[in-house]
Amino acid sequence: MEINKIEVKPSKVAKSHLHAINRSVYDYKKVLSHIVEAYDSFVIRAYAKARFTIININILQILGLLLRDRKRVLDIGSGFGLFGCYFSSMDRDISYTGFDLNANRVEKARKAALSLGLDNAVFLNGDARDLKITDEYDAIFMVDLLHHIDDEAKARLLDQCIEHLAPGGRLIIKDVARHPFHKIAFTWALDVLMTRSFDMWYWSEDRFYTTLSKRFDRVEMYPLTDWLPYPHVIYLCENRIGTERPPKKNFKAKRKLAANATL
Repeated sequence: MEINKIEVKPSKVAKSHLHAINRSVYDYKKVLSHIVEAYDSFVIRAYAKARFTIININILQILGLLLRDRKRVLDIGSGFGLFGCYFSSMDRDISYTGFDLNANRVEKARKAALSLGLDNAVFLNGDARDLKITDEYDAIFMVDLLHHIDDEAKARLLDQCIEHLAPGGRLIIKDVARHPFHKIAFTWALDVLMTRSFDMWYWSEDRFYTTLSKRFDRVEMYPLTDWLPYPHVIYLCENRIGTERPPKKNFKAKRKLAANATL
């Protein structure tokens, strides 16, 4: 009897067979393949395959470990919903919410989640540069988002996140570093190609750490080595349980005082 076998059926009838089964590396590969096939556009499927190559299974597993036991999860910059569909399928107990600026991508994400039978994933339209978060979350994560928004918008978004994390909640950021040169040059070229814009705001690891440390008691950095020329870094941010959240007005005053500093 094959205990690791996952039955792969056409996504239109996939209501309950995509379970959180991850007993071997091959199970993960089947889940990713199944998610890719849930999109009805050849172009999006090609993009999804490329995205799952860049944010590969090793990075997804690290993010998954950081999200463990976090039931209310917010993803800012969710795009076509690839990571939302992945995490929602691997853990059916989480309540996932994804926000993205592009309404077309949000609609594609909703259709993919419906096709996969993921009733624990919700995708909404929202601009990260002026996002109004209303609910409380056990974890908030952003994958390759922050270098696409300007520094002032970064500050506003980080303030929103800290205000809406539950006690013991985590902010998880996956972004890129500014070195080595050949890696950031490759990343910049791909960003320009994908966004058709030259507007990028890359931060160094020191600047990320300094900025995040002003808002969180504990910040950990995990630079990742990959065969692709991407300078991946994951930041894990937490406040001690019982730490009182600073009033919102203090954050605004802090930003004014730090206008000419790092943030």
